[in-house]
Amino acid sequence: MKEGNGRITKGDELYPFFTCELGGGMMTSYHRRVYVYPQDAYSLAIVKLGSGSNLLGYYMYHGGTNPEGHAYLNEMQRTPYTNWNDLPVKTYDFQAPLGEFGQKNPHYYILRKLHLFMHDYGETLASMDASFPQADKPQTKGIDSYLRWSYRQKDNSAFVFVNNYERLQNITDKKGVQFEVCGVKFPQKKMIVPAGTCCIFPVNIDGIQYATAQIVAKRDGKIYLEQIAGIPTEIAVDGKVLRNVRAKGLVSPIYRNIYLLTSAEAENLFLPEEEKYRVQSSIPVSFHKKQDAGLLRKITIGVAGVAEEPVDADFEQAAIYRIDVPSEKGLLSIKYQGDCARLYADGKLLADNFYNGREFLYGLWRLPQGVKQLELRILPMQADEPVYFPREADTTPGELYD
Repeated sequence: MKEGNGRITKGDELYPFFTCELGGGMMTSYHRRVYVYPQDAYSLAIVKLGSGSNLLGYYMYHGGTNPEGHAYLNEMQRTPYTNWNDLPVKTYDFQAPLGEFGQKNPHYYILRKLHLFMHDYGETLASMDASFPQADKPQTKGIDSYLRWSYRQKDNSAFVFVNNYERLQNITDKKGVQFEVCGVKFPQKKMIVPAGTCCIFPVNIDGIQYATAQIVAKRDGKIYLEQIAGIPTEIAVDGKVLRNVRAKGLVSPIYRNIYLLTSAEAENLFLPEEEKYRVQSSIPVSFHKKQDAGLLRKITIGVAGVAEEPVDADFEQAAIYRIDVPSEKGLLSIKYQGDCARLYADGKLLADNFYNGREFLYGLWRLPQGVKQLELRILPMQADEPVYFPREADTTPGELYD
């Protein structure tokens, strides 16, 4: 390849592949109330690494809140400067690994295993080429006739990437699985890869000829592997084959400098004790209903051909609840059922939510000084709304604050 000045270059193959906007979550729009599962983000990240990417860039990794402006700054159908979705006015939580208020969601912990792997083995992985043994197989959504896997290899070392998960598809267990990479065939007897399994196996890495356990990290001379649920752990090392190995955690190695962890231990590896295992305290609050919902609004169809979100005036007909602000300024969790809801303090809009079966959250430490009471307004769920709701959502007409 020649540049304009006549200099010979090797072209784009000199540059590593990056993934700039990997879906760590997805924003809930009014007409489509998506519910992102932890495995959605995790499987996508593993597939991208196994396809040759060397950087996991997320959109979003940390959710946020739209700033105050002269007008609402949210994306909506009524302006040509957006992507034609009606999004909430205030919240931009995005169901990200780190939520709008800094809360750690389940996929924050699950993705940590990949991030530790990238930190400790990224330099090794970056120079490896990707290979796709199943490239000649059908690649359309929902195909379930074979195990999806790839590997990245350089010289005699490799990482094998396995993905037996697809969002909202009934992917089944895969039987009779045996890999052959770098001249290494493993495991010794064919195995079953359970439905929902996503993992990375090492081949000729740090003295391990192969392992049917996920490689996670290498620190201070210790190698950490994760035992994959439903797959017997088999490790070939020092000319030996260790079969049906049981996880011993951080207490003791299973062999020399090799530690085998449970999934929970791998997800929390190297975290300070107070940040482990998703411990979140709930704050009890008292509330009472002030006003029943009035007339139902007419749900209109916007220029993008989908249902339009309510406007400020629609919330005059909402059911109104008064919430007493607790003395502890923690994370308020509002469990409600309805179409959508807004939270106010002294008439000012603080937060909003499009119901999708999850809780409506607000960080009470953000409240203006002196606020003693909040107002929650809920628009009722209507029969046959032209809206997609996930299976977890309760679409019973009406509203309820629990």
